[in-house]
Amino acid sequence: MKEKLIWRPKNWLKNIGLIFGEGLKAVVFVTNGNRRFQAKTVNATLKAALNGHGKSSDISDHLGIIFFFATLRTNQLMVELGTRGGESTRALLAAAEVSDCPLLSVDIDDCSGIDLPFSERWNFVQESDVEFGGKGFEAWCAERDKEAQIDVLFIDTSHEYEHTKQELEIWCPYVVSGGIIILHDTNMGNGIYAKLDGSLGSGWNNHRGVIRAVEEYVGGSYDEKSLFSDRLDQYSILHVPYSNGLTVLKKHK
Repeated sequence: MKEKLIWRPKNWLKNIGLIFGEGLKAVVFVTNGNRRFQAKTVNATLKAALNGHGKSSDISDHLGIIFFFATLRTNQLMVELGTRGGESTRALLAAAEVSDCPLLSVDIDDCSGIDLPFSERWNFVQESDVEFGGKGFEAWCAERDKEAQIDVLFIDTSHEYEHTKQELEIWCPYVVSGGIIILHDTNMGNGIYAKLDGSLGSGWNNHRGVIRAVEEYVGGSYDEKSLFSDRLDQYSILHVPYSNGLTVLKKHK
């Protein structure tokens, strides 16, 4: 039902929004200083991991979700593809500390010098994640007397379709039944994204690269601009659209 025009004499900004419709609502919202929601850290271990790292970015709104799903299992191994500044790494290391397991991070750039909490649980490999997944991962596990199995896989790399498609094809078979796969940047849109607090950030348009690769891999079709969930034969899916989008897959078999 269309919103009724309710004139508010003392709030000219809202009046403008009512007159000109949806186009100005975001501007009115931000100018008024309102906030939709705030992402807060509650768990003590996650707080310790994020201590001193308070910058707001396209991943910061998702760190609590990443931590939550990464702690749902009694993990044997977590794998992170794409490290960069280590924001997601901090959340995953907090989950590794809670779950008493190691985290392996793979990045084409040298991120080994990043100062991270719970670093005794962290293993870093500088290499193409596609090449390492195809040739080196099983050897890496064998050297440590571990099975080449992954409980939690986090992907945040190039955000491009072909690369993401290769990552899913190479790495997902290592994910155990009941395991979790988390992908960031599944709603990059036109290069402008909204955060939970209503503020905006700028990025680039990946032409649905990540979500298109996910759709093809699981055999679904989705509107990444919406919050949705789905249940397929092999995966359950949860997607949140804010802050460039985060999609969580739970593997059934």
